[in-house]
Amino acid sequence: MTKKEYRKALSSYPEALTASEVAEILRVCTKTVYKLIKLGEIPAVKIGRENRISKSVLISYLRNKDKGSPNPKCVCSENSAGAVWTSGMSCGSVCGAVEVGGKEKSA
Repeated sequence: MTKKEYRKALSSYPEALTASEVAEILRVCTKTVYKLIKLGEIPAVKIGRENRISKSVLISYLRNKDKGSPNPKCVCSENSAGAVWTSGMSCGSVCGAVEVGGKEKSA
């Protein structure tokens, strides 16, 4: 979705959203929203006892999540003998393909 489409979809919400409103938009529980705030994935401002999330920040978050990663997090293929792929950032595994008896097998 484009930024304009997100703005239109969220037009009924105020510019400063509560954790409950963000949870409703994302269709998750408020605990998840607080976890995202704590991890720094969604920046929030504390006003009194409540966190407020800017609608524009939420739209940016949604657009970044919508894009996704162009490459899968873990790659392991049986198509290339001797090739090695690492994915330490996501799962810490290292995969490679070796030739066994004329056929390639994943190592």
